[in-house]
Amino acid sequence: MSIKKIIDWSILQAEGEKVGMIASPFYQFYADGKSWMWACDVDIGEEEVLRNVPVACNNREIIYAEQGKSVALRRMNNGKLCIAGLAKTSRGLGHVIYVKFEEDTYQIVGSAWTGKIVRPLTYGELGSLGPAGGYGALPYGAQGRFTPAGALIEILEN
Repeated sequence: MSIKKIIDWSILQAEGEKVGMIASPFYQFYADGKSWMWACDVDIGEEEVLRNVPVACNNREIIYAEQGKSVALRRMNNGKLCIAGLAKTSRGLGHVIYVKFEEDTYQIVGSAWTGKIVRPLTYGELGSLGPAGGYGALPYGAQGRFTPAGALIEILEN
């Protein structure tokens, strides 16, 4: 396999759509120094949340998007990702059911939830989390990444 074929293959892979989850409210962003655009933070399942992801222009279906909704991301000409619309699939939570099969019978052994949830911290969580505890240590609107059971994994920076 030649290096040209490998490069062409990697370019084709990079052009594909990605699915992410909206991790912040929408805000206006002064990206290129020329104009304002709507943007938000998107969680694609990596260590860091993607910051300042712009919304593609003339996209009316994104009006219905809110925090936690699944969105489709596409690469722009400059290589950055933009929100192209709502996704048909979601990469959020999964429910796994463990089944044990024997000769003629089966038995459900257990179940588990997989994935992560990104949501704003509640007032109770704001009052009890943080270095000093109590209100004021974390700002209102701070985001957190949680397990499906509700345990806090990390606080996302705003």
